[in-house]
Amino acid sequence: MDRAAAEEARKERDRLYVSDAEATFAHDELLPALPVPPLRQTVDKYLDSVRAVVSDEEYVLTEGLATDFENGVGAELNQRLLQRAQKSRNWLEQWWEDVAYLSQRQPLLPNSHMGGTFALFEDAFQFQGGRSLWAARNITCYLQFWLLLRQERLKPQSFRKIPWTMHQFRRFFNTTRVPAEGKDVLVSKFLTEAEENYAGESPSHVVVLQSGRVFTFDVLNDRREPLTTAEIATQLDRINDVCMRMGRGAGVGTLTHGDRDSWAQNRRVLLELHPDNERSLRLIEDSMFAIVMDDASPTNRKEVMTECLKGDCTNRWVDKSYSFIVFENLTLGSSADHTPFDGMVPVTCAHFVHLTYLATRHNQDDGDVAKSLPMPEELHFHLTDHLVSEMERVKMEYYALCNNLDVLCDVFTGYGKGFMKPVRIHPEAYLQVAIQLAYYKLHKKPGATYVTASTRGFYHGRTETCRACTPELVEFVQAALDGKTSITKVLDLLKVAVTKFEELMVECCKNHGCDRHLMGLALTAVEEGVPIPELFMDPAFIKSGGNGNFILSTSCNGYTPLIGCVAPMCTDGYGVFYSIEENRIIFALSAFKESSETNAEALYQHIKQALFDLQGLLLSAKL
Repeated sequence: MDRAAAEEARKERDRLYVSDAEATFAHDELLPALPVPPLRQTVDKYLDSVRAVVSDEEYVLTEGLATDFENGVGAELNQRLLQRAQKSRNWLEQWWEDVAYLSQRQPLLPNSHMGGTFALFEDAFQFQGGRSLWAARNITCYLQFWLLLRQERLKPQSFRKIPWTMHQFRRFFNTTRVPAEGKDVLVSKFLTEAEENYAGESPSHVVVLQSGRVFTFDVLNDRREPLTTAEIATQLDRINDVCMRMGRGAGVGTLTHGDRDSWAQNRRVLLELHPDNERSLRLIEDSMFAIVMDDASPTNRKEVMTECLKGDCTNRWVDKSYSFIVFENLTLGSSADHTPFDGMVPVTCAHFVHLTYLATRHNQDDGDVAKSLPMPEELHFHLTDHLVSEMERVKMEYYALCNNLDVLCDVFTGYGKGFMKPVRIHPEAYLQVAIQLAYYKLHKKPGATYVTASTRGFYHGRTETCRACTPELVEFVQAALDGKTSITKVLDLLKVAVTKFEELMVECCKNHGCDRHLMGLALTAVEEGVPIPELFMDPAFIKSGGNGNFILSTSCNGYTPLIGCVAPMCTDGYGVFYSIEENRIIFALSAFKESSETNAEALYQHIKQALFDLQGLLLSAKL
């Protein structure tokens, strides 16, 4: 049975992620340019989303502002935006990175990083080989993913036979967000084998953070082959020996948790203080990824997610694009910067690692240890009293932010997509109905909702916002909860709401939503020195989610046992993330404790009840 399961995992991994026929980035330069939607269409979509969350009186005012905008300054700005789009294959790309990410000055953790949990709890708790070997076996799987990328054998992704850009995968490894005052800089040193001018141009070392210390070692040997699992385990054992012998280090990574301007200033002090600091920073920033050997022992998904988003700041380097976290009790997690890529990139890598581990766990060949294996190097920093005091200040501010964030992660075992498909409702549409039903029942009002829609069908495309709280969905929710509407009518309203969501999602994946276009028009006004149009100052703009104020920030993490989580967009908002398996749904929720309105646990209980209520409603239709 174990052998059959392993073979099944191997086949699934190869089917999903391995290709010898098409190169990973083969389609990237052939994809169409990101389009600018028609202005009238954008305004209509925006008004439709506003109608769902405001009163009739508020809507009339907003409709007037929208008409004035469309016929006046909006039309002028749209012409300028169209001119910009003619000169670029992705008119949004630079703005998106600069405004949505690099110009943001607040700390990256816990506010904007993506935390993730793995699914190998049972394996972790039963593993007999020690933490270094356990970590090494997983790191070996990461190296296989890295090699696929390097050799361009990672299968290009597509949707309904439309190729998707793989550009974001270039920035998974060897990538760092370097702090700078005013606006950070994203630096990536990853190259494919074909792009290298000389062997080793793309860095092949990792960094390991343990006990407030930072170490590095190369994961390739002298022949440019990956180290064996046994060799990686040996390096981790050596690092652990140093930490046991020397005790805790200074925890310089704490400084990366500060607001971006203060970290930029402190980094400059480090650079000017001593050449060793410059070398240490360069090695960290150029490394493939960070491996965190953490002291905590979280025992379930919620505790793991909490540690990933709110963990030991002396043992993290927040600027790195990706950190693989191995806890004391062998549970696993991750932390990723949102700047270089969206959530499905780390989910793809983690699922590949998951399947690779399952395929090899019962016949693992850890290999030998070469006698010439060099020792890991500890990276040292020279510090001043000022920097030490800065670390204490940042630590206090970081934990204050952490104490304000509530994180929940759990598995709903009532049913999964296996029930949804026969009733002809797309699983993501189904979840959006349940989430809105739960929010309305708890808060007695609709919640403006962000759902991630992928625009990767376009050159360097990332996301558009699907505004899932539609008038049709609100009408269904109100009818489902009023206790007076007939089941037949409620079912009819459900069908209309689901159809609307599915159509909206398809349009948004074509970049025909409203949020990115409106953002482009607002930024065009800023660049042209034009006063910000009244439309963007209207309270309904904020109320409907504009300017990052969606009450429900949601995303489907796919259909695997893996789940990620991000903090809410706004004070009185929630983060709601879900992964939909055949017979269960994994949820991760976040909320801010300072809010007098939100409660992650209460919303989750209402979501579970909403799922059962929806199931009962749909089953009653069959009777």
